[in-house]
Amino acid sequence: MTNYIIRRLLLLIPVVIIITFGVTSLMRVVPGDPATLALGQQASEEDRERFREQYHLDDPLVVQYARWWGDVARGDLGTSVRQRTDVTAELRRRLPVTLEMLVLAVGFTVVLGIPAGVVAGIRRGSVFDYGVRLVSIAGLSIPSFWLALLFLTLPFIWFGYQPPLDRPGLFEDPLRNLERFWMPSFVLAVGAAAGVMRITRSAVLDVLRNDFVRTAYAKGLNERVVVIRHVARNAMIPVVTLFGLQIVGLFGGAVIIEQIFTLPGVGRLFLTSLINRDYPMIQGIVLFLAVVFMTINLLVDLTYAAIDPRIRYS
Repeated sequence: MTNYIIRRLLLLIPVVIIITFGVTSLMRVVPGDPATLALGQQASEEDRERFREQYHLDDPLVVQYARWWGDVARGDLGTSVRQRTDVTAELRRRLPVTLEMLVLAVGFTVVLGIPAGVVAGIRRGSVFDYGVRLVSIAGLSIPSFWLALLFLTLPFIWFGYQPPLDRPGLFEDPLRNLERFWMPSFVLAVGAAAGVMRITRSAVLDVLRNDFVRTAYAKGLNERVVVIRHVARNAMIPVVTLFGLQIVGLFGGAVIIEQIFTLPGVGRLFLTSLINRDYPMIQGIVLFLAVVFMTINLLVDLTYAAIDPRIRYS
């Protein structure tokens, strides 16, 4: 197990380098001059040249990339060319917003997706099963941005309600904090929960066909015991695989959801940085997300052994 984890962590290095260099290269070919966007159209060419020299934007791409990795090795992700703030400090300030929304979204995904999928698989062909399949198809089909707009406009039209715009601390005012975050988290979780419902139902149906399930029923075990001890646990491996991918997808969905609900998180910062061609900020966010995604994939692989003791890593 230890050797496996070490190998996976070592493989993280070339993957992160490829991802960050690819994003860095693509950003340089996207139309738009960071100096013009930062200083405005009224700035003189001398001011723009001075700006490029200050942030080393006139250096070759390879030189800029190597200098950035040198700063990263010292724990410095650079300085934003648009906001003139430290990238690390900005990420530290905005990360709690995104994490709180994602934790709630993961909670909604688990609560809505897994139990509904298990029951639908156990009660195949029932009204509940057809309802779960209909809801899951609808959840996968509805775009999250459109659903977010509905959640904002319909309650206001019908009841005159709109979510609060301030963001009180979680421990300062938990109820108002939950009121601020539950709606974007639920919208973000709808698509993920729908996918988890479908894969859980399919996995449960596959497990129910196995001989050990029929043997458990023949021994007179209670249905609840059979479902929890035998069916649900053996059906969790494909669910955990999809769940890991869904968590990664939630990070991508946060870019749009944070913008719609005006949440000052990492997703909104990433979108603003793309618009403003803020290279250091983009590279810092991409590096952070690449490490997070690779860590999630590693944790998903390690979870397999906890679910099924027969799985060994050599």
